[in-house]
Amino acid sequence: MNALYECLVSHSRLKPKRHAFNYRVFMFCVDLDDLPRLSHRIFGFSHNRFNWFSIDDQDHIDLGKPGGIRGNLIAWLNTQELHFPADVKIQLLTFPRALGYGFNPVSFYYIFAPSGTPLAVVAEVVNTFREMKLYAIDSVGDDQLWHRRVAKNFYVSPFSDPSIDFDFRLGVPSDQWRVNIDDYADGERILQSSVRGTRRRLSSFRLVWYALKYPLLSLRIIGLIHWHALLLWARRVPYFRKSDRLEAQQDVMRQQSSSKSKSP
Repeated sequence: MNALYECLVSHSRLKPKRHAFNYRVFMFCVDLDDLPRLSHRIFGFSHNRFNWFSIDDQDHIDLGKPGGIRGNLIAWLNTQELHFPADVKIQLLTFPRALGYGFNPVSFYYIFAPSGTPLAVVAEVVNTFREMKLYAIDSVGDDQLWHRRVAKNFYVSPFSDPSIDFDFRLGVPSDQWRVNIDDYADGERILQSSVRGTRRRLSSFRLVWYALKYPLLSLRIIGLIHWHALLLWARRVPYFRKSDRLEAQQDVMRQQSSSKSKSP
């Protein structure tokens, strides 16, 4: 079901110094097969074209395969030994571009059988260099959340070593939606990140309202990232340069040329 999620995003750094903040945003939840049709049905929204809000294929996984985002995601899943029937449904939860500018620190692909049974989730993480890394999560815990702890091996923040672990706990989108992505170093949690969302109807009227309520959404997100990085730097939180830990940056997509020449 295509929808919007109005979300509260929270970050809480536990070590080496405490620092916390939260902000409100909204995200699109769309069936990848419906993207072209939504462009004609929803005022203020486009797919691969400029509009007040838009979703653009080039902001997401691109392995040069046919079939847009869906075709490229399926191709990547096959490289991870995750094979699904051709008729699976894929829902994308993501931040839209706003007036042509987009930045998605994280997007999520939920893969469903035609019966509606969830099969797997893929987290698509992007850093401020526009590099990307995907993490597949295909295990469900007793709490009915999708779980995986995995080495990050990606330069996401200059205040976190790229070799520490991501701990994913992801809920399936319904009336409410929850996501936790925490950082662990040497078995100890050092950063808590969460998204809590409430489903809203995707309509032209609501997009017009959100254009007023969340003006310049993407610029606000990237601005907050840099502002809080400045605050951490001012508090002398240890800083990792990207070039210092190239060996810990693995399987990165859209990798910058300076990293490519030195990565394993």
